[in-house]
Amino acid sequence: MGIFLTAKAEIVQTDKAGIWQTSHNQLFMDDDNQIYLVPRHYFTDGYTIPTPVAMLGGEKLEFDIRPSTGHDFECQYHQELAVKLTKDELWQQGFLRIHKNEYNEELMVCDDIPLEFLDLRNTTFTKANAKFLRMMQSTNAIKKWRASMMFVAVHLNIGWLFSGKKPFNINNIYKCDP
Repeated sequence: MGIFLTAKAEIVQTDKAGIWQTSHNQLFMDDDNQIYLVPRHYFTDGYTIPTPVAMLGGEKLEFDIRPSTGHDFECQYHQELAVKLTKDELWQQGFLRIHKNEYNEELMVCDDIPLEFLDLRNTTFTKANAKFLRMMQSTNAIKKWRASMMFVAVHLNIGWLFSGKKPFNINNIYKCDP
């Protein structure tokens, strides 16, 4: 099922209707302990849910947005950003740390990870969708039936065929283009 290492995502509405920008880096540690990064300033549309599915499963931004941003990144570029460090190494090198927010809550945040600790890898439609399900399950905020319904819905999305033509520019990692 995996686990998110970072706190819930903060997103900022952009001037483009339905487009949001992440404010912080997001880390997901999968079942095999591989850690994946969605960089800050990534642009997303939230949960891309067709209206009939949204009516059954809930509105687009009702849930923890982290699974959606991870899935959107992989679908947009057909690539994933794997971190070459373990969770302990991220702590030791200061990339993963505790931050107190304005409400004095302690939140786990990830500072920018240098390129030498990242591996940009190609991914597949099936692998991206399976990881999306594990990310949804890991939040404990999305009911099992709803996660299963969204998992089926992403398998029906033919948008994968028309996306991913432009590879992710890792040199501009923390300045994602809309």
